[in-house]
Amino acid sequence: MKGAPDAGARLTRRQLLAGSLAAPLAVPLAGCATTESADPATPVADPTAKVDAEAPRRFRVAFGSCAKQSKPQPIWRAIGAAKPDLFVFLGDNLYADARDEATLRQRYAEFMAVEPLQAFRRSTRHVAIWDDHDFGDDDEGADYPLKQLSQQLFCDAWNEPAGSPRRRADGIYQSYVFEALGRRIQVILPDLRFNRTMLTADPSLKSSYAAMVLRAKLSGQPMTGWYVPDARPEATLLGQAQWTWLEAQLRVPADVRLIGSSVQFAADGSGWEGWANFPRERARLVELIRTTRAEGVVFLSGDMHYAELSSIDVDGGYPLWDATSSGLTEVWDIPTPNRNRRSAVMAELNFGVLDIEPVTEGEDDLRLRFALCDVNGKAKVTKALTLSGLRFPAKEKTA
Repeated sequence: MKGAPDAGARLTRRQLLAGSLAAPLAVPLAGCATTESADPATPVADPTAKVDAEAPRRFRVAFGSCAKQSKPQPIWRAIGAAKPDLFVFLGDNLYADARDEATLRQRYAEFMAVEPLQAFRRSTRHVAIWDDHDFGDDDEGADYPLKQLSQQLFCDAWNEPAGSPRRRADGIYQSYVFEALGRRIQVILPDLRFNRTMLTADPSLKSSYAAMVLRAKLSGQPMTGWYVPDARPEATLLGQAQWTWLEAQLRVPADVRLIGSSVQFAADGSGWEGWANFPRERARLVELIRTTRAEGVVFLSGDMHYAELSSIDVDGGYPLWDATSSGLTEVWDIPTPNRNRRSAVMAELNFGVLDIEPVTEGEDDLRLRFALCDVNGKAKVTKALTLSGLRFPAKEKTA
C-alpha cells in the first residue's frame, strides 16, 4: 500500500513485517513434476494434526502467497511433506518492487536462485498467478509502465511455452482442468493487475504507516486501510476481454471450481486491497456465477500476510467461501477489519491445503476440507464444506 509523502509513509505495510526466519531448506524434495493428471490414491491429512497423516483417497491442492526472495523459506519443507497433487502460487511469489527494467530483471534472477522454492517447483506440479509485487510494485495496476516486460519475465520464469496465450493476451489469466476421483476440478486464475483501474484513496484515512501501526498497537483496534470502494461503471479489475474469457471458463463442465484470486474476494471493510474496492466488479462476478449456474465455486486468495476464512451469501445461490493464505515469508500481526470473516486470523507464516475427497466411499457427494497450516505443517484453522452445499437450488418444475 502506498503511504503519504512524509518519511514515515515511505515505509510500506510489507516493510513493517516480521524479521528473520529459520535457515532455508537445502535438500531438494523427492518426486517428479507432472502436468495435468492426478493420482487420486495419494493419502490425505487429518486437518486437526499435521497435514502428512494418512487418510482416504483425495485430490490435494496446496496454496500460498507472499514469498520474499531475500528471506529464508523453510516453509517449503512442510509443504513438500504434505505431498500436494497441485500447488497454486497466488501471487507476490517474489518481491520485485521495481521502477526500472534492470531492477525488475534482477529481482526475477534472485527469485530463480531461491533453491528451496525452485526445488519444490521441480518436484511438485504447480500453477501460478501474480499479484502486485511480482507484477511490478506495491498496489500497481494497469498504469504500471513495465507491465509488458513483467509479462515476459513471468512467462519465462514459469516456463510458459513460446506460443502460450499468457505471452500475448492483455494479462496472464489462465485456467486448467484436472481429473481426479472421477470428477473434473477446474482451477481459474484471473489476472487482477494488468487491466486494473487505479485504486481510490481517502486522504483523511491516509497517514504514515508508522503512526497507523502505533495507534493500532496502543489501542488494540483493527487497522483500517485508506482505500475506498470505486463504484464508477468504468472502474475495472479484469478488463472486458478477460470478463468474456471468464464467462467462457465458468461454462466449462466441472464439478469443483477453484478461483485463485491474488487479493481477497469475500473480505469487506478492510480498507486495503481486495475485490471490495470494486463493488461493481464483485457483484458482476457473483451475477456471472449465478447466470452461468457455475457450481462448486470456492476462492483461494493471498496478499494480506495473514490467513483466514471469509464468505459471502448469494441470494438464490450458495455461499461463496474465500480461503486466504499469506504469507510464505511475510507476517502482518495487526488486526484488520473484515465484516465477512468466518474464522480466527492466523498471523504467522502459513500455507493452505484443500483436500477434495469422497464424503463416504461410493457416494456422489464430495467433501472440501480446508486447513490453514503453520510453518511446521500443523493445521490452525479448518473448515469442511460439501459439494452438495455448493449448488444452486433445483429449479421448480412448471405444470
